[in-house]
Amino acid sequence: MNAAPASRQNETLRSIGRYAGTVLAMLAGVQVALWLQDVLDASVVLLIAILAIAWFAGFWPSVLGSAVATLAIDYYFTPPLYNLSLDLAHLPRLTAFTLIAALFIGITARRRRAERALKEAHDELELKVRERTAELEELAGRLIHAQEQERSRIGRELHDHISQMLGVLTIGLDQLRAGDATPPVIGDSLERLRASAAEITDEIHGLSHRLHSSALDYLGLVPALQRLVQEFSARHNIAIDFEHGPLPAPLPSDVALCLFRVTEESLTNIAKHSRAASAAVDVHADDDGIHLRIEDSGRGFDGSIERRHGLGFVSMRERLRVVSGTVHIDSAPSRGTTVTVWVPAMLSKASSA
Repeated sequence: MNAAPASRQNETLRSIGRYAGTVLAMLAGVQVALWLQDVLDASVVLLIAILAIAWFAGFWPSVLGSAVATLAIDYYFTPPLYNLSLDLAHLPRLTAFTLIAALFIGITARRRRAERALKEAHDELELKVRERTAELEELAGRLIHAQEQERSRIGRELHDHISQMLGVLTIGLDQLRAGDATPPVIGDSLERLRASAAEITDEIHGLSHRLHSSALDYLGLVPALQRLVQEFSARHNIAIDFEHGPLPAPLPSDVALCLFRVTEESLTNIAKHSRAASAAVDVHADDDGIHLRIEDSGRGFDGSIERRHGLGFVSMRERLRVVSGTVHIDSAPSRGTTVTVWVPAMLSKASSA
């Protein structure tokens, strides 16, 4: 069965149900009015029934209910009883009842129209928000991808071109220092220059690795994190305990890169803000996905994460959003900071192919 005929059939059944419910509601209202006619005017009871029908069933069912109520008042509650006779003496009462019922119907009809318009506006706004959110997430993903490509290009340029130029410079300094015509004083200066050139080369290599980890490409996430932790610990003199469990293989490159960058940013925040003497990094997988935890023993903080960590936390959150992951930061003064990251199982186990 096609969707359109099925929808029309369902709408027809709903309409029949509304009119049938209207008739049943009015019959119930008449019965209640008969029970209470000694203490309460029947018009009040039937007006309440019409109001309920207008509120829940809509305009035309309430019009039907109003007609039924008018006939019921004339038949059951207007002398001579049990006789449909429109006596002119009773016409004002029936007219007043009809007008009040029409007023109720009009008010509820306007309310329903306003509710429909509000719901349509809400649905339209919700749809636009979803569309804009999807566009922003796609844009964030493209920006992160472009950033990683640029970092990779700069890292390769530093490693291949700048390091090669520094190597040529070091060889030239060695040749000058080894020459017989070079005075000892100049030789000592050349040796210091050579040491400085070697130190710059090491810094270039480190910067190139931080811009783009070749270990992540060729060895995988765990070896890359081990190397990152070792280099960070040596550079900042912070003892870091690294633990890991089995991870899905093959791990998609975007997930591995995301977890690596989040760890890198978290360690950078530790060095900048925490004044911690020790930290710990743990990564493992279970049935629901990959879990990454970075914690430190530093001073912690109390307040807005975004304000304290600025673009670093925003970058982590956006990277994880691209892979449908989440990040939670827990911190308090003098209690250190814990960054908890999760990437869902379906994505983390997906083949990169």
